[in-house]
Amino acid sequence: MVYRGPSKDCFACRRRKLKCDLRKDACGQCLRAGISCFGYRDSNDLVFRDQTRSVERKMLAARASLQFGTLNHIILPNASGLPPQPPHQPWTAFARHTFFAHYVFGLSSSFDILPSLYEKAQPDDHLSASVDAASLAFVANREHAASPELLRLAAQQYTIALRRINAALSKPEFASDSTLQSILLLDLYEKIMGRDLKAAEPWLAHLNGALALIKARGYNDMTRSRVSIKLANKLFTTLLITSFILSHRIPESVMELGRRLDMFHDKDDCKWRISKMNQQMIDFQVDMAEGKLSKRQIVAEAKRLHDAYREIEATSSQRWQPRRVMASEEDPAHQPLIYGQEYHVLRDPFHTQVRNTVRIMQLQLQSYIQKNLEDDGSEEYIRAREDSLSRTEHFAEEVMASVPQFIIPGVHPNSSIPFSSVQALKCRILLPAMFTAASTSRNPDLRLWAIRTLRYMAASGKIRSASMTADMLEKNPGLDFASMYAKLGGYAYTT
Repeated sequence: MVYRGPSKDCFACRRRKLKCDLRKDACGQCLRAGISCFGYRDSNDLVFRDQTRSVERKMLAARASLQFGTLNHIILPNASGLPPQPPHQPWTAFARHTFFAHYVFGLSSSFDILPSLYEKAQPDDHLSASVDAASLAFVANREHAASPELLRLAAQQYTIALRRINAALSKPEFASDSTLQSILLLDLYEKIMGRDLKAAEPWLAHLNGALALIKARGYNDMTRSRVSIKLANKLFTTLLITSFILSHRIPESVMELGRRLDMFHDKDDCKWRISKMNQQMIDFQVDMAEGKLSKRQIVAEAKRLHDAYREIEATSSQRWQPRRVMASEEDPAHQPLIYGQEYHVLRDPFHTQVRNTVRIMQLQLQSYIQKNLEDDGSEEYIRAREDSLSRTEHFAEEVMASVPQFIIPGVHPNSSIPFSSVQALKCRILLPAMFTAASTSRNPDLRLWAIRTLRYMAASGKIRSASMTADMLEKNPGLDFASMYAKLGGYAYTT
C-alpha cells in the first residue's frame, strides 16, 4: 500500500484551512495576510510507503555488522555523503521548513515561542532575515558535505539580518521581543557556522547586542509576559554558554538578569539550579586562568563545586532520574551499542543534555583536582588522587550510558536504522559529553567504544560532526573543551 501523505501546503495555510498556491518565495495567501510564510514541506517527507522488506534488509545488514563489533564499518543505503539534489522550490523556503520541522518543533524547547513571533513578522524585517540565515546554516550543516550555494545564501541573509538588527538597536523604542529573538537566531547562526575560537568576535558582538537590548528595555520590561520571560531565560543561558566558551567573566548585567529571573523558577527546577551553579563554575575557571588561585585553593574550590553539583542532582525530583536498562535485556544484536552492563533512558533530549552538562562539569573538576593535588607522598594524597580518578571513570561511564537510548531502535519515538532526521539531531547533543568523557577517561576500552559508536552514528545518521568527534579523539584527545565545542558547533544543538 502506498500513502502519499498530506498536502505540501505551508504551515499557515494548513492551519487556516486555505488553499496554498505554493509560490516559490512565499505563498500568496501569506503575502495577502501580511504574515511570514514558513515554507513548504519537502515532498520526500510526505511519502509513506510499504518498506517492510527494505527495512528488514537494513536491519539484517546492521545486525550482521554489529555481531562482529565493526560499528565503524556499517554502510547504510543512501549514505553516500553527497550533498542533496536541490529541491523543487527555493532553498530559502526549503530550509525554512526544515528548520522549523526538525529543529524548532522536533528538538529545541528553547525556541518554542519563535513560531508565534515569526507569524507576525514582515518579509522585509530583521526576524524574517534572521530565520532564513539560521535555517540555511542549519540545512547546510546537516549534510556530510555542506553545499557552497547554501553557505553563500546563509551568509547573505546573515548580512541582511545584521544590518536590520543594528538599525533596530539604534532606536530603543523598536527594541521588542522579535528583536531579541533575532539576536538569538544570529547567535545560533554563528555557533552553527563558527568552528574557530580565533573568530570569536561575532559571538562577542551578539553578546554585546543582547546586553544593549536589556539596557534599552529595562529588566522589568524583560519579564512582563510569558514570551518575554522565555526569551530572557534563553538569553541568560546563551550568555552563560558564550562566557564559558570564551573564558570571559560574566558581566554584572547578566548576573542581574539571572537574579531577576529567579522568581520565575521553582525550587525543583533542576535546569535553573544548574545554570546558577554554572555561573560559579565560570568564575572559578576565569580565576584560575588569571592566576588568582593557588593549587591548594583550586583543589578546595573544585571539591566544593563537585559537592554542590552532586547535591542538586541528589535533591532533584524523580523526573530527572534515569530509567536503568540492563544490557542483558536487550536484543543481542544491539548489545555492542551498550557500554558496560546497563544504559540510561531519560524523559527526553532536554533532560539528557542537562544531566550530561553536569557530567562535563564534574569531569572538568576532577581534572583540575588531579592536576593541582600536591604530591607529598602521604596517604592522604594517594587517597585523594585515587578518589578523583575513580570519580572520573564513574562520570565517563555515566555519559556513555546516556548514548544507547538514541541509537537503539524503538527506545525513543522515531528511533530507527537508518536514523530519522530528529534522531540524528538528538545524537548531536551527545557529542561534547562523549568527547569529554572519552578524552578524560584512562580506560582504553571506553575510548575505543566511544570512537566506534561515533563512527556508527556518523554512518547511520549522516552526522558529519560525529565523524569529526571520532577524528578528534583519535588524533587530538587533549584538545581543550572550548576548542572542541566550537569545532562541533556544540551550542547549536542545545535543547
